[in-house]
Amino acid sequence: MTEVKLALWQRAPVEPSREGFLEALDKAMARTRADVLITPELCWPGYGDVMLSRAEAVDQRGPFIACVRALAVRHCKAIVLGYAEADSGRIFNSAICIGADGAVLANYRKQTTANDYERECFTKGGPAPVFEIKGIPIALLICLDAEFPELVRRASLEGALLLIVPTALSPKWRVIPDAVIPTRACENGIFVAYCNYAGDDEAAPFCGRSLVVGPDGRTMANALTVECLLDVTIKSDDVIKARDQLDYLGHLGHLLRS
Repeated sequence: MTEVKLALWQRAPVEPSREGFLEALDKAMARTRADVLITPELCWPGYGDVMLSRAEAVDQRGPFIACVRALAVRHCKAIVLGYAEADSGRIFNSAICIGADGAVLANYRKQTTANDYERECFTKGGPAPVFEIKGIPIALLICLDAEFPELVRRASLEGALLLIVPTALSPKWRVIPDAVIPTRACENGIFVAYCNYAGDDEAAPFCGRSLVVGPDGRTMANALTVECLLDVTIKSDDVIKARDQLDYLGHLGHLLRS
């Protein structure tokens, strides 16, 4: 059995400066003993008018990513950071996973755009490879991506046992954490960690309700509507137990061959 401790940083929208954000990230990492700290979607630099001008290159020599890598090493924790990524004149809605040793394990670019604002701002990305932390295979999706069963199924078929989903969800869409995310976990027999904001910014209100769902579709931990660190430990044996009882992926293979 392998296990990973997760901390979902359900936080208010971003500080007005890069330095302020990095300081807040540093403090959040110091408050938890988790192996992985997970942030909401576009945690830096947030939504609104300044977002495009504050997009950051993923280049490991860039100053912002270098600072985040240094925090990972200092606290000996992995980070999944939602951020606006600049690359060759294009902007992507991205999530980067930096390991506890400061190495970039994955950089995922959101494949869907939820509204006119996102369509105007962002270039769509594509699938990211499955990677591992402490022996647990992990995949990343962002917000709307996880609402498509095809994208979650692809990740699970590629071996992911944990899906990490930074999100920025308004109260209008509470059905997603209440019903859709548990369904995605259950129908694939995987863990899903879904991390949202709490509070309002200039772009929208956010509903909180970050949660971690087990491979049996049951919620393991669920935040309310205030800022918090939601700590959860996931164990690989729980996937085996859930799939022994109801193996959707096994049935799928039979159906596709028939």
